[in-house]
Amino acid sequence: MRRPEHPGEVEDFTNAFLVSFGVIVFIALWAVSVILGFIWALMSAYGTDKALSRWSRRRSGL
Repeated sequence: MRRPEHPGEVEDFTNAFLVSFGVIVFIALWAVSVILGFIWALMSAYGTDKALSRWSRRRSGL
């Protein structure tokens, strides 16, 4: 008995892959924005603290 060269068509998983990939990209971008936002908040708080410290020292005459 001879085996067929092409046993049949396979299922098309392109849409499932694209949806899964889109979700993964969305989560990755969300994680990057959260990390960068946290870093930005820390830098802003540190800069504000230093600026207010200098301003209060200058105002009090020290």
